Order: sequence, then structure tokens, then C-alpha cells
Amino acid sequence: MLAFRLHLVHTKRKLTMENMLGSPREDLFGITTDFIEKLKNGSITPMEAKRFLRRENPFLGPSMELANQLTRWQVIFGKAGVTCDTSKLKIPKQQPGFDRLIIVPKGLTRKQMIKIMRTKFNMWVYTDDLDEAITKNDRSNEDDTYAVWVRDNVEADEELKNLSANDIAEQKISGQTLLERLLHEWAYSDETGKHLDIENVTLCAGSRYSDGRVPSVYWYHDDRKVHVDWYDPGGSLARLRTRAVVS
Repeated sequence: MLAFRLHLVHTKRKLTMENMLGSPREDLFGITTDFIEKLKNGSITPMEAKRFLRRENPFLGPSMELANQLTRWQVIFGKAGVTCDTSKLKIPKQQPGFDRLIIVPKGLTRKQMIKIMRTKFNMWVYTDDLDEAITKNDRSNEDDTYAVWVRDNVEADEELKNLSANDIAEQKISGQTLLERLLHEWAYSDETGKHLDIENVTLCAGSRYSDGRVPSVYWYHDDRKVHVDWYDPGGSLARLRTRAVVS
């Protein structure tokens, strides 16, 4: 009987505290609703939300955010033993919506990048020697390290779905090269343990194989591998999308 009375007292106290402060479930619902509303009305930007979810300071100014990204790249490169001198790096002017910086170290090859990536996750690659197979790139890291801005999205740009590589060229849109896309995958996986393009395919319109075909990259659920494949330059699908870059 005493135990029952103690249980009633504890229950009443708990209910009283919840009435005063609100239950944890109600608080979480309220916070979530407020967060979504602020995203909708622009009080919180998508980039600030992403920083918060990565447990970073969500309210960094542009200069601090750039410094943060540069530091993050140096950490990632350091883990893999990749040398990257950014002392003379020219950062392109950022455009709205292009929030992720991709740094391409001088001299880093696609073959080296694949080898590094395979230490972290499984890959299927169309050809063993991507350095020989890829003969055209819109940007080169042969002489200098360079950087580009891309949209910080898991899936390739929805704005560019149903556009072939030929369409992209005709519209004078700058698209990711294969090496830029591989670096993007590597950095995203290092940060999150997850992969890009789990539903769609990045068409690397900034690169070409020697026969004119276009490299593509995506995560394939069935074999749980990142695939490096190809598409014809005139091919277009809703799930085949270029990632635009600011360079």
C-alpha cells in the first residue's frame, strides 16, 4: 500500500512538472515546428541548417565559413597524406546557393583519388586507368591547385535534370569534372559516413572519355558501391543530372 501511495505522489509530481515546463515530447515538437517555419521564411538559411546538423557553428559569416571549409579540406587531405598548398589559391566569387567549396590539389590524379577512396569504401570503376581514359577536362590541376563552388546537396542538381552533356555545353553551363566529383564524394563521406547521389546520377559534364562519352558517378544500393560509369553525350534522363560549378 505504501509503495502504491509513493507511486501516486511521484506521478502527480511528474505531471505537475510537465504542466509547468511542458513534456520533452511537446518541447521537441515545438522546436521542430519552429525550426521548419524559420527555414520556410528564410530566418534560417539551408546552409545554417546544414552546419547545425554537422554540429558546427551555424551562424558563421562568409569569411569565417570560408576559413572553416579551407581548414576542413586540409584535415581531410592530411588524413590521406595528400599535399595541398593553398597559399596562392584563388577562390572564385561565391554565388547564392553554391555553398560547398571543392579544392583540387595540384598534381592529384584520378587514379590516385580512386585508390584513396577505396581505403574508405567499395567502388566499381568503368576502367582501371581513368587518367589515360579521360582526355578532356574543363579545368586542370596540372599546374596549380584550384577551387570551385558547388551546391551542397546529396543529389545532383534537380535544375539540370533531363539535360544531356550536349545540352549543358550548348547552354554554356559549367559542370563538375570527374576529379571534382570524386573529391566531393570523398569529403562528404568523410564528414557524414554517407554517400552522394543515392537516388540519382551525377553526369560529370566537365570531363570526357577519349571516345567522347561522359563520366558519371553514383551510389548503387544493390552492391553498396560508388560507381564510376559513363553515358553518351546526347543521353538525357530525369535521374541523370549535372552538378553546376562556380569557377
